[in-house]
Amino acid sequence: MSEKAYTDQPMHSENRRADTRYIEKDLATQCLHAGERWEKGEFWTSSTPIHNSTTYFYDSAQELDDRVYDRKAGYVYSRAGSPTSTALERALSTLEGAEVTHVCSSGMAASHLALLTAGAGRDELILCSSDVYGSVYTMVESIFPHLGGRSILMDFTDLDKLEHVIKRERPKVVYFEVVTNPMTKVIDAPAVIDMAHRYGATVIVDNTFTTPYLLKPIQIGADFVSHSVSKFLAGHGDVLAGSVSCYREGFDRLHDILIQVGCTLGPNQAWLALRGLKTFSLRMERHCANALAVAKFLESHPLIHEVRYIGLPSHPQHETARRIFGARPEGEPARYGAMLNFEIADCDKDKAFRFLDSLNLILPATTLGDIYSLIVYPARTTHHQLGQEELASIGISPGTFRMSVGIEHIEDLKEDLDQALKACQ
Repeated sequence: MSEKAYTDQPMHSENRRADTRYIEKDLATQCLHAGERWEKGEFWTSSTPIHNSTTYFYDSAQELDDRVYDRKAGYVYSRAGSPTSTALERALSTLEGAEVTHVCSSGMAASHLALLTAGAGRDELILCSSDVYGSVYTMVESIFPHLGGRSILMDFTDLDKLEHVIKRERPKVVYFEVVTNPMTKVIDAPAVIDMAHRYGATVIVDNTFTTPYLLKPIQIGADFVSHSVSKFLAGHGDVLAGSVSCYREGFDRLHDILIQVGCTLGPNQAWLALRGLKTFSLRMERHCANALAVAKFLESHPLIHEVRYIGLPSHPQHETARRIFGARPEGEPARYGAMLNFEIADCDKDKAFRFLDSLNLILPATTLGDIYSLIVYPARTTHHQLGQEELASIGISPGTFRMSVGIEHIEDLKEDLDQALKACQ
């Protein structure tokens, strides 16, 4: 560690703070430079090195003691972080407009850490959007009750009903995705955050679908923002990582829980995510443009029953999406993200499988946010843990598919979808 990195602030939060050199810069510039070159040894490096070491030592026992007891910022054992993960954390803090960030081993680890840090646990209530990633749904409904906690899952798009429940139940934590997985409902994030705070709840927003390209939830009042960094931020389908961003006062508990749980992100994964982040802004521009074009194509296709893309006027919450995401610099088109949901008409499992097997370019893979276009069949993959009644209650039918639109040429994507739809009839 260099002298410039030593401060009187505790290492837990100081190292992971937003990169103040780039806070006022454009997102594209932040993606390239934030987090890099924050620590100087005998020379500067243009790219952050991979620090593959489990432990760190210093020139004297006193120097090590200063790091162990947080009198000086530094590193002791990699379960508490590494210089490589710090670079990624500083970059993500800057992009999200947060004060501090911790990266961890997966998006699910991030969701779990955020819930624990926010106070979910024995005798406490989690109020969660019912249309949420399947593993989060299962964790909130099945895992936390084993720890003595309680949960309510409900539709967050009905604000009157939501306020009635929050006022009556007084949840400890409110958790939601702004654009839901997989049904792409749009939750009025500013309204829900304000409502939750009025009744004393801590708010966690999963920003994986929307990303800081569309929305920075910390800046509209969220207490914690979680990500599956594996998705759009890293963007290339080659790293598993998660993150939690917050204000400085929430960080020490987050850090302590992460160390005890032991789900720290390794330096190799951190480096891959940081490298992927460089092209995040460029990729998202293409993702959004392609997604709108695919949505319009599918909406006019005779074999499609319904398309749900928040950039289409036909989407039930399109006006909410326009208000939350639509503001762009003058001359730039509105952007609505890469995720859409569609339903094939008169579809059952066999027909769904024929459709997936007929795709040549688009990958039937159980993830999202890659440079490649990806399709999943939620009833048998992301939400397979749910029973038929639960699936139906959140709108997942035997013909429902979720698509993460990649950066391929748009005409090639249309052609592949068209031939697969015709082949499955």
